[in-house]
Amino acid sequence: MDDVSSEQRRQELLAGAAAQEVPAAATCLALAKLSAAGDEPADAVRWAFAACDASERLIDWMAAAAVVRRCLPRTAPLPRAARVAVLGSYTTTQLVGLLPLAAARSGVAVEVYEAGFAQYRREVLDPGSGLYAFAPDVVVFAVHAGELDLSALSQDPDSDVERELSRWTSLWDTVRDRCGARVVQHNFALPPEEPLGHLSSRVPGSRSALARRVNERLGQAAGADVMVVDCEQLASAVGKRAWFDARYWFRSKQAVSLACVPMLARHTAAVIAASLGQSKKCLVLDLDNTLWGGVLGEDGIGGVRLGQGEVGEAYTAFQRYVLALKERGVVLAVASKNNPEDAREMFAKHPDMVLSLDDVAVFSASWDDKATQLRRIAETLGLGLDSLVFVDDNPAEREVIRQLVPEVDVVALPADPAGYVRALADYPLFEPAALTAEDAARARTAELQQEAGSVEDFLRSLEMTATVEPLDEVTLPRVAQLIGKTNQFNLTGRRRSLAEVTALAGDPDCVTVCVRLGDRFADHGLVGVLIGFARADGTLEIDTWLMSCRVIGRTLEHEMLAELVRRAAERGCTQVRGTYVRTAKNALVADLYLRLGFRPATDQPHDDDQLHDHRTTWMLALDEAPAVPGVITLVR
Repeated sequence: MDDVSSEQRRQELLAGAAAQEVPAAATCLALAKLSAAGDEPADAVRWAFAACDASERLIDWMAAAAVVRRCLPRTAPLPRAARVAVLGSYTTTQLVGLLPLAAARSGVAVEVYEAGFAQYRREVLDPGSGLYAFAPDVVVFAVHAGELDLSALSQDPDSDVERELSRWTSLWDTVRDRCGARVVQHNFALPPEEPLGHLSSRVPGSRSALARRVNERLGQAAGADVMVVDCEQLASAVGKRAWFDARYWFRSKQAVSLACVPMLARHTAAVIAASLGQSKKCLVLDLDNTLWGGVLGEDGIGGVRLGQGEVGEAYTAFQRYVLALKERGVVLAVASKNNPEDAREMFAKHPDMVLSLDDVAVFSASWDDKATQLRRIAETLGLGLDSLVFVDDNPAEREVIRQLVPEVDVVALPADPAGYVRALADYPLFEPAALTAEDAARARTAELQQEAGSVEDFLRSLEMTATVEPLDEVTLPRVAQLIGKTNQFNLTGRRRSLAEVTALAGDPDCVTVCVRLGDRFADHGLVGVLIGFARADGTLEIDTWLMSCRVIGRTLEHEMLAELVRRAAERGCTQVRGTYVRTAKNALVADLYLRLGFRPATDQPHDDDQLHDHRTTWMLALDEAPAVPGVITLVR
């Protein structure tokens, strides 16, 4: 096809796509292929993602995966990267082929290793296997119910369940001990064929009853480094007869029907992304016709539909689901074109409101456009725009956000509010890595920030304590994890393996500051790492400085620098040198050294343009170290 006809075809496709909020997969794929052929890799990847958002068909996903495989390496780096090993008990070729597409859509670039058919145990138990040579960050056990060593009718159900649990957890332990990888376990979708019929639910020793208990125990046994993909729930959602197709098993030992492999890839990728800290953090909600029916400014509090009647009950159900997300750690925000006093009054006075103002971390009701409001919400919360998900009943408002703030994911609500809960529940990227006190504390902390009179008041009200911990066998895994996944507050983007960090711990010239942060809501764990080396010329050179994004904006960097300066003085150093290396994600700390009192490491006057250089070096004399803000109590 010549250039003129290609461009004409592109314009026709773009016009067709613009006419639909969710363009057909065929349209998206055609645009992806044209963009790839025209050497526009970023557009090609974007349209490939749109195709997999629009379709669950295997053929569409395979085409989109081919585009992403070819074009993704030529685009800007994704927020996360991981080496993923898939160990299957059945043919996993299709799953492995689609996983990079699904993972990239979730913000993670993956390199995948596929073990041989049904070789998962040998790969784990053999220290010389390809699995360990691959050095994975994540190991996925893609297994099916046929691998359960359970009898048709057990005489000792409790022992049989615990024995089967031990078989799987021992594999987890071996993987983590030998290569330190996270584990993603597919639990067991149970076939619909049941010889005991309905009686099976009354017989504790039936195979199906035992399998259900094994699934439950797997979920209970999974710790911080093990996550479970609930295949039994997925199979139930689509229907067991759709999930299982005996023809595929007998022909090619494919335990999941090919029609369901895209769904399995999408959910596996969402769990992997969550394990790497890549799940979304904040749900931003419109108000009129989203949280209630009608327009508040026109209908008044008494005229909106909420709580009563078919439509009102649908909005109430949606609010209940949103509240459940908030209670397990998703931050809620409001972005509405509305009179702020009227909107707040609705929350305070309507008897059927499930959500309260206290549930909303940032309440933005104004006549500013939604894009401006979203940017303000992200800034207020200290989050990147790519941490936000926007929900609005108005297709035009949704499209504005897609165009002007493409970093924000947009959930397309159906016309009928009865479908709102399903639409939000089907969005996979709020997947939590674990349900912890820390998750709920995130939302409570955001609420407190809104109530404080000033930033200083807010920070003091958190009652924060920073504890300096040694780099030892206890903290090494967490330090290596932070170095491997932290992007925003990372001065150099430097990555180090667990072995490299272990070697640093034994270097006599190495100075480390590892900091754990807690507040009155939660213990956030080890969240900050500063590594430096004492040089012969009296300089302590910063090698690595990073901090978890969940504590950015709390002045912890001041405490970490003060502790490093103290350690430098003990070593006889007189100055600290730090380097900032610009990456695709760390613009947040481009001016960190400047803000902390460092000077450019040249005799030339400082030029603000230097902040935009790819690499800058900064110096700080120990006697010029800045005072700490004093809102954190430091414990050594």
